[in-house]
Amino acid sequence: MTKSPEIVIFFTGGTIGMSPVEGKEGVAPGGNFEGLLNQLAPQESEVVLRPVLWSDKPSPHMTPADMFRLARDVEEALMEESVLGAVVLHGTDTLVETAYMCDLVVHSDKPVILTGSMRYYSEAGYDGIRNLANTVRACLLPLPPGIGACILMTDRIFAAREAVKVNSLNVDAFESREAGVVGYVAGESVLLARRHSTPNPRRKISPPAIEPNVPLLTAYTGIDRSLVDHARSRGAKGIVIEGFGAGNVPPSMVEGIEACLEAGLPVVLATRCIEGGVWPIYGYPGGGADLHAKGVILSGRLGGPKARIRLMCALGLTSDPEEIRALFEEA
Repeated sequence: MTKSPEIVIFFTGGTIGMSPVEGKEGVAPGGNFEGLLNQLAPQESEVVLRPVLWSDKPSPHMTPADMFRLARDVEEALMEESVLGAVVLHGTDTLVETAYMCDLVVHSDKPVILTGSMRYYSEAGYDGIRNLANTVRACLLPLPPGIGACILMTDRIFAAREAVKVNSLNVDAFESREAGVVGYVAGESVLLARRHSTPNPRRKISPPAIEPNVPLLTAYTGIDRSLVDHARSRGAKGIVIEGFGAGNVPPSMVEGIEACLEAGLPVVLATRCIEGGVWPIYGYPGGGADLHAKGVILSGRLGGPKARIRLMCALGLTSDPEEIRALFEEA
């Protein structure tokens, strides 16, 4: 007997399932996953919704190891013939990092769409039900092949590689790094944006395990080499640095970076800027071109947190800096 088509819904936790805690300030995980699905079920009768209570934790509690394990579990579910796609409910603070991990690790062309909410379960104007319902509908679309994992929030679909959280409180909290949206919700329909009909294919990185010891350092005016030296002395296997502008750091940081390169540690340079990315433009000491010539890997348009996720996965495959450089150039 042929199984009915299914969408697997992974619940990891986050504001979408949180409620106030009696006698305490603020909201916390509240075990509301079943109630959330019960509100959705009458609206979505085209497919069977298979719930997976994967965890119930705030997204700042998610580790890269958690994200990697989740991505592998999503991949395994998508291998089943009856499964049309996967939805992941997740807290919004680290949503883009988990989405990017799925984008790197999951090979299936079936939809992988992550969502959450900015308002908690019992709050007026709760956005969780609408986001979840729209995410299920989006899974029924023929998303462009190769688009990878996506995030759906406030009626817009973003590619995981481009999505960034830009507001800590507003319901409309996510934007895309210059590339625009993949699609959007119009009434009861989910429509694709025409410019995303033929995305460029990107290489997946699916190591047997990730390398967790990859710190992310943010440059600030007057910073010296001490943080870089500390990371190296603590056994870092690679380092990601968020520099200024198109990828530039103070000259007092350079000798520490050189020491890492001499020790065979890959150093990846990102930018603190939301848009524009990193490019080898400036040749002065600490400039992006100067660092690139010394052997620093440029992250391109990947921001620091996602560059760190990519480096963790790359180091799970190889420790060769040139092979890692190639994996970033193919991003």
